[in-house]
Amino acid sequence: MNKHITMSKVDNMSVLHETNAPAFSLQKHTGWQGLSFDDVGVSLFIFNIAEDATEFPIHSAPDTWIAYVASGSGTLFSGTDSGNKDTSTTYQAGDFITFHPHTPHGWLNNNAASKILFVKSNP
Repeated sequence: MNKHITMSKVDNMSVLHETNAPAFSLQKHTGWQGLSFDDVGVSLFIFNIAEDATEFPIHSAPDTWIAYVASGSGTLFSGTDSGNKDTSTTYQAGDFITFHPHTPHGWLNNNAASKILFVKSNP
């Protein structure tokens, strides 16, 4: 299991603390797993997507997220609030993606494993 290592300063020295990082899988979406946690006013979310992952349907979130494609490639769909696909673009390792609040989108991974890192600030 992955760790969450916290470093803080006490008196004149730094102190380390380790806990398990929370892992999850999305039961409805085969091949989509990840890690997620919140700390110091930031949410971090990492998707690990299997090469044979099912398509992640159109959905939206109320927050602004920035994503970084660490590895792999696929197709990102724009969509409608009713869940219909509109246009699409391909993404690949090294790309950044910004999601503004309530923007419907969906994913289709290519035939290789992918890893995508998401970050948002918490008010």
